[in-house]
Amino acid sequence: MKKNLIINLTIILVLLLAGFLVSHNDSRNYQRLMDRGDIHDGALIFPSKSKQSIPTVLQKMQQKQLRNFQIYFIQKKNPDLSYVYMSQHLTKVPMTNGRYFTENDFQSTIPFIILGQDLYKNAYKPQAQAYYQLHGDYYSVIGAAGMANTKKLNRHIFISASPNQHNQTQIRHYQIVVDGNILHHPQHLKQMQHILGAHYSYRSANQINNVRQTWWTRWGLTFFGLIALALIILVLCWFVQLPMLNLLKTTPLKGDLLADFQLGSWFKFFLTEAVTFLIAALLVFLRIPLISKKIMILYFVVLFAVVNLVAVCRILINNKKGLMK
Repeated sequence: MKKNLIINLTIILVLLLAGFLVSHNDSRNYQRLMDRGDIHDGALIFPSKSKQSIPTVLQKMQQKQLRNFQIYFIQKKNPDLSYVYMSQHLTKVPMTNGRYFTENDFQSTIPFIILGQDLYKNAYKPQAQAYYQLHGDYYSVIGAAGMANTKKLNRHIFISASPNQHNQTQIRHYQIVVDGNILHHPQHLKQMQHILGAHYSYRSANQINNVRQTWWTRWGLTFFGLIALALIILVLCWFVQLPMLNLLKTTPLKGDLLADFQLGSWFKFFLTEAVTFLIAALLVFLRIPLISKKIMILYFVVLFAVVNLVAVCRILINNKKGLMK
């Protein structure tokens, strides 16, 4: 009894380690996401050679009443500079100073700038208001963005775009990336593609803004770490079952009585591990910061199911008498 208690406490510790592993991976992936300006995997890139200006295409999108999207015009010559426009669906990058763009900024005739925190240090600050010189003009800086270990975000320049501005920046000089809920509406995407003058679009799963983000970089090592921890838990549960299996080998029961005894033994194991996994789950979800909560829940559920499946197989295989005797 004492031995099984120690083993189950060890299982809880291993499951906590799995939670810390996923949490660490979430933190690393979040930093990579921020390095792409909060552009998610699956966003669409629209290659365009159109000479239309950014305000012109935004005006046409507004006329078509396209909603729930965010569009980034990332300069091809300098990927650390991008014009940003968001329609109702606002996301934010972490700010170290000032504020992020608001809906009013995306309707203003005047562009505003958010600088990466490394660039913000060198912004011109005659008084309380900071300014940044770009292409011979001075822009009002409303905030600084950045966080530890996000080198690209810390040196990026975000400029608010608006259909009411009058600049003549041509979209052919920019990589056009579209993100947001509009990705789930093919008809609206076709309208946007036509407005942008793009002949096709493609998913940006591998590279956005020169930051690679493949499945392996996101989950590869963590996946194998979770598999290794799962194997450790299976071994520990193997030892938890030993006293029960030894009892089954020596029992004189036969037929239905033996079947009932086997079922009862498995149910006792099921309840014990259910309590163990529940305690571990509460500690993980209440004490460890997680972004990938669905993945963690799936890991717990699948692992618990596998543990019990293995337990049932061991009961059937290790019982020399069998159910039919």
